[in-house]
Amino acid sequence: MDDTSPQVPEHNRTGQNLRAPMPRPKVRGKVIDFHCHLLSAAHASAWFAAADHYGIDTFFTMGPLEEAIRLKRVWGERIHFNAVPAWRDIGTTGWVDDWLRRLDGFYNIGTRIAKFHMAPGTLARANMTFDSPIFHRVLKAVLDRRMIIMSHVGDPELWYQSKYADTAKFGTRDLHYQLFAEAIESVDGNPWVGAHLGGNPEDLPRLQGLLDRFPNLWLDCSATRWMQREVCCRRDAMREFFIRNQDRILFGSDQVSGDDRGFDFYASRFWVHRKLWETAFVGDSPITDPDLPEMQQPTLRGLCLPDPVLQKLYRNNAVRLMASVGVDI
Repeated sequence: MDDTSPQVPEHNRTGQNLRAPMPRPKVRGKVIDFHCHLLSAAHASAWFAAADHYGIDTFFTMGPLEEAIRLKRVWGERIHFNAVPAWRDIGTTGWVDDWLRRLDGFYNIGTRIAKFHMAPGTLARANMTFDSPIFHRVLKAVLDRRMIIMSHVGDPELWYQSKYADTAKFGTRDLHYQLFAEAIESVDGNPWVGAHLGGNPEDLPRLQGLLDRFPNLWLDCSATRWMQREVCCRRDAMREFFIRNQDRILFGSDQVSGDDRGFDFYASRFWVHRKLWETAFVGDSPITDPDLPEMQQPTLRGLCLPDPVLQKLYRNNAVRLMASVGVDI
């Protein structure tokens, strides 16, 4: 017999009312999402409607250069850009030259931060590492322009145990982080942001060691499904980590737009982040974690960060970081 039961959306497995009123974060000034992917101007109306509902004002997006002017024309100072290559072309003939042209294009419209995607899968695809000529060629261009560096290094530990198990192809996490540290050391204090809590929220001692060693290193807390899983596994240690490093962590959602994604999808991500950082909420997440079986889906355990920490997380740290490269937000 055919199964005619309605499909539960992956972004709302619990039936949460994502349109219920929610007060703005208790932040003086605009709330800044420092890490997201608004990929097309066609997606922006639903995106900003959800953002307005959840009190998120300003975004640093990683999307195609071809969409930047269209987005800026309509959304003005609510949107800023992070210089990225054409993701689909990575590893193809001429992709590095094109990346450098795009870097110039982003810089010429005011962008002062550049992203390196150094996850294991991308490294294998691009035949690039932190110590390779490709990386250093682009890194020099970024440093010559005095831009902030952002990197995605690492990935969920569950992936290292599964999709990256072939270490001959993908390398090991320890090697990735050894080269990451050497790269940070090489930039002579240039600001560097480690995306997704430095790509290793499972290992807070590793992250603390990097922060202690490199005063120019910042972290963002983006990646909703990853953060909800790992925050919930180590709630008390994570809260202590955020408070200890309150001047070095930036809010980011890692929200990704799409033709098939509307208000409720975007709202689900903002809902989870606000529960994680602002509240002591304990309960099921509305967002399905595809890396875990149904019976092991994560229970959200909010950090209930103090108001002064939230002020820095949601706004002040991003303002201070961007001011270091002459950008007023």
